[in-house]
Amino acid sequence: MRRWSASLALVLLAACSSGDGSSTTLVDSTSSLAVTTTGSDSTVDTTTRPPAHRSPRLVAAPGPCTPTIAAGATDHSLERAEGRRDFVLHRPETSAGERLPLVVDLHGTTGTPAVQEAISRFGSRGIESGAWVTMTPLALGAMTAWAVPGAIPGDDIGFIEEAIVAVVDAACIDPARIFATGISSGAAMSAYLGCRSSLFAGVAPVAGVNLVRGCEDSAPVSLVAFHGTLDQYVPIDGLDGWDTDAFEDERKFFRGDLIGIVESWARRDDCAADAMIASTGPQTERYEWVGCADGTKVVLYLSEGAGHTHPGAPIPVDATSSVGAVARDIDATDLIAREFGLID
Repeated sequence: MRRWSASLALVLLAACSSGDGSSTTLVDSTSSLAVTTTGSDSTVDTTTRPPAHRSPRLVAAPGPCTPTIAAGATDHSLERAEGRRDFVLHRPETSAGERLPLVVDLHGTTGTPAVQEAISRFGSRGIESGAWVTMTPLALGAMTAWAVPGAIPGDDIGFIEEAIVAVVDAACIDPARIFATGISSGAAMSAYLGCRSSLFAGVAPVAGVNLVRGCEDSAPVSLVAFHGTLDQYVPIDGLDGWDTDAFEDERKFFRGDLIGIVESWARRDDCAADAMIASTGPQTERYEWVGCADGTKVVLYLSEGAGHTHPGAPIPVDATSSVGAVARDIDATDLIAREFGLID
């Protein structure tokens, strides 16, 4: 029997549309809300090099902010050189003048915004708590795969950055508190954003931080990563021959040693060399590299026996699934919100 990818297995569990709201907003890249961004080469190796990508400036007017995007779940589009690009926003009701953090939540390969929301529930939780806005973009192609190093060409950084710039005032976003997360290839894309974009204060890859090489010469950015010890798709020890500078197979992701990649983020953020380790439950240990620069943090949650899954997710419910078991002693969505100070 064919072994499906993790994201495809999850897609089969969720038959729903890309957005659950009734409001539709078209955001055109030529409008006053959007800016043109510099393109990037998705196959560039970011190892020990400063990012070549130039991120747009986020200029948010100080003082009160009045949102023009409705509260709740709304569908949005950008027209770009590669065609129409779609994303979903979940925005809670806000107090007058309030700016909220933004979480960009990225689906895995073959996924959709609706599937990612079913897994992480970032959108619904942001609305319920009133604590943050969630943006869930859609990748291109039949496989809806993100353009990350070692995968496929494209300018998904440009798309995501342009989408953020388009809504930062319309949705009353705090430009200093923008974060990215995602699962599998979405995790890789979130790590890539942390290496190549200047818009993000922190990234939280789930089951995929070691799909992207480190970027030690980049400016400090917080990292909160999650991984299972029995992840068969992204092994914690990496794959032989794929963790060297000689790896150039653009059809496949880089897969390095998990601890080694997280340690490279700790070096980037000028943290302590050794991690402090604490048990957070019967199957999960929390590794933290303390003393990081500029108030950043580097944290890894490693769950014994967990597979290629989002800790605490409602799916898959069967531990014998091809993607493996879900860690049930922690909730990655809640922990990401707490680690980045979105909630107390």
